[in-house]
Amino acid sequence: MQIVPGQSENNEVASPNSEELTKLMHDQQNIQSIPSPVTTETKFDVDDYLELYSSARKKDKGWILDEVMILTGWSRDHARRRLAALHGGDDDVGHDDETAEQARSRCCKYSPESRALLVQIWEWSGYQSGKYLAAVMPQLLDAAERHGALVPDRDGYSLEVRSELLAVSPASIDRYLRSARAEDFRDRRVSTKRFTSPSEDFIDFASGPNEYEPGFFLVDTIAHAGPTRASNCVFTISASCLHTGWVFTRSLADNSPGTMVEVLQWSLDEVQGIPFWVNAIELSNADDTVHEATDRWARSLDIHFSPVLKDLRRDRLPEASRHQHLVHEYGNIRRYDTDEARSALNGLWRAVDDRLNYFTPTRKPAGWAEGEDGEQRRIYDEPSTPFERLRAAGVMSPTQEDELIRYADGLDPARLTEEIIFWQNRLQELAA
Repeated sequence: MQIVPGQSENNEVASPNSEELTKLMHDQQNIQSIPSPVTTETKFDVDDYLELYSSARKKDKGWILDEVMILTGWSRDHARRRLAALHGGDDDVGHDDETAEQARSRCCKYSPESRALLVQIWEWSGYQSGKYLAAVMPQLLDAAERHGALVPDRDGYSLEVRSELLAVSPASIDRYLRSARAEDFRDRRVSTKRFTSPSEDFIDFASGPNEYEPGFFLVDTIAHAGPTRASNCVFTISASCLHTGWVFTRSLADNSPGTMVEVLQWSLDEVQGIPFWVNAIELSNADDTVHEATDRWARSLDIHFSPVLKDLRRDRLPEASRHQHLVHEYGNIRRYDTDEARSALNGLWRAVDDRLNYFTPTRKPAGWAEGEDGEQRRIYDEPSTPFERLRAAGVMSPTQEDELIRYADGLDPARLTEEIIFWQNRLQELAA
């Protein structure tokens, strides 16, 4: 007579201790790490999992349900109900063979081709969540088709697959990407959290009549010093528009006043820098002489300037990526102190800025609303890319807008991803 786990010879169920249960679960996991779905030729008896499931701890029941789902094709709720019915001795109630067969043969709403391409597009987008990936899906598909990364009737892509990708909901995107995220051991590559918080005075200045006016930039200075002191290393300025989310990032050889003013002046170039007028800057830097030089430069151009004194020691903390989401999540927190590393960083920033400005939607606060509990809650607008917000602001001339549209049409998300990976690998070699 075969004895199932937790059962004695006289059919009395014995409660295994924690060590026995751990061993049983470990042995069960090693039996078949990636089992194939059950077919008519493969018999599966859910009773084999009954005692293990009923005696397992709550946090250990998850992998048991996952294995039953893979082996049977059942949904998670159906597997849980079936095990509960077996445990109560009422397996026949509501679980006849026809119902079980329907649960096993239930078709997925989206084709395997669209689910496979969804993972690829997710990587091109910078590993965005479903809420933002669904919003930018049309732009990503159009750009990939325009540059030949996706060709109809090739590699599983077709007009039907395109329609499915455009119709998939944010919740379904997150569900289909669950396995890909679980197998991705890399650091996060994108975040919607602003790298630094503006001061109250700067918020007041950017509000009121200027609330929807682009050009109010938060500029942070990041030292690539690694675990050492912030000296004799490469510095990076990361500018983010408060209203549109437009980003501009460049690396400097040092943190001297002349170098800072030079790169800020270069950022005003409408072709290679920020494509709209800068109205105000709040600069976070550790050097007072840099603030003084920047103030003189801003006054000469009638740009409002707000200095913020910063402690550069925060740049070498492991948690600093929560504050510099762009610089530390794409460029890491290693030490860079050579011209070659600075050149590689600037190559990386060009690709990253294009991805964030043209293919990364963000949400902005749109007001307050009263919830069902009577509490005031923030409400946000629909996700939009910085390029879309800039066009909606209506601050560009028709000629300038046409130039930006042509530039956006020339961007390939697949190519940008390749460039980002290339420069990240190059920086890793230089820092080794």
